[in-house]
Amino acid sequence: MKLACSTDLLIPLRDDLGAAVHKAAESHLQGLAISLTPASPFHMGILAPGEISFLKEARHHHVKVMCLYGLTLFDKEPEAEKSYLKKAICFSHAVGSELVSLRVGFKPGERPLESLRETIAEAADFAEDLDVCLGIEPRKDSAVDSLAAALDLVDAVDSSHFGLVYNPAFHRFSDEKMPINAAEVVKSYLLMVVLTPEEGADPKETHQALLLLHKAGFDDYVLCHAEGHEAEHLSEAREEIKGLQDYLKELEKEDRFTSC
Repeated sequence: MKLACSTDLLIPLRDDLGAAVHKAAESHLQGLAISLTPASPFHMGILAPGEISFLKEARHHHVKVMCLYGLTLFDKEPEAEKSYLKKAICFSHAVGSELVSLRVGFKPGERPLESLRETIAEAADFAEDLDVCLGIEPRKDSAVDSLAAALDLVDAVDSSHFGLVYNPAFHRFSDEKMPINAAEVVKSYLLMVVLTPEEGADPKETHQALLLLHKAGFDDYVLCHAEGHEAEHLSEAREEIKGLQDYLKELEKEDRFTSC
């Protein structure tokens, strides 16, 4: 597994991608995600394929821009959303990112999910041509508010370029119970794992979730993310990030030992 951080956590309330690259390099991260959450200073209006001078620094420091994270679908006009998604996919392709992570910003009953499915399906077809994937992240107070709802949407869209962005802690605020075999359930849908620093969280629980996902075959990016007031406490998250780095290195050592 590879560890990345979002810009919300690396440079809270700032929109300097060069600074985000340097922060990621200082923390010995393998990737960064450009956060497009409602709390982020970044948005598609200020991101354009021509404004990617920071990529030279990213390549120099071996930091991959691996995701556009938290792009939120609010607009009830499908054509506007389709255009919005296409801009994000084009920018993602331009910076070498292979994933645009999506959220749904409206609640159950506010808009037919069938309309959302059609919008995402068309965007996924467009993304496939540029070798970019779309991922849906279930969120509280969203029309996609459970792991089951997210998997149903992925199945309905039925595209090899649309999958799941999964937070192992999600079940803590969801009505659904965390299935014991969750790692096995999500592995064929999974594009990225998201971890959010939580007050009072037990690192052993996080490590256990990552171990189960690892055993199920997930070997891609784990994204550390925080937004809003949480994002202002990078110093408090550094210890957790360091612990994750050490734990993921231990998993790699075990794999090498097992393969000998």
